[in-house]
Amino acid sequence: MLVGDHLYFTAANTNVLTVLDAVTGKPVQAGVRLPGVRQFYASPVYAGGRLYFTDREGVTVVLKPGKQPDVIATNKLDDAVDASPVAVGKQLFLRGERFLYCIEGQE
Repeated sequence: MLVGDHLYFTAANTNVLTVLDAVTGKPVQAGVRLPGVRQFYASPVYAGGRLYFTDREGVTVVLKPGKQPDVIATNKLDDAVDASPVAVGKQLFLRGERFLYCIEGQE
């Protein structure tokens, strides 16, 4: 996920986060384990100034982007998730194995 001058990605579907400087290609952060999540099939999403990483067990870790991304929330659904979240306006849609979830932010 490209946000500003930083590229965020995880290694081989794991919870190991790398942040690269998009201009130079040099690592800003490497080998950082995202807490509370394990394995990803879904792509990360950037919406409302936040990064969302959702793992296969339905846990979403929310990061504030930057050179050292801060975890600002961890949320758990009672459902497996393999699909990438979709952001529409203030809503975030997550397609679980059993249900479609819509989470709406306040502002």
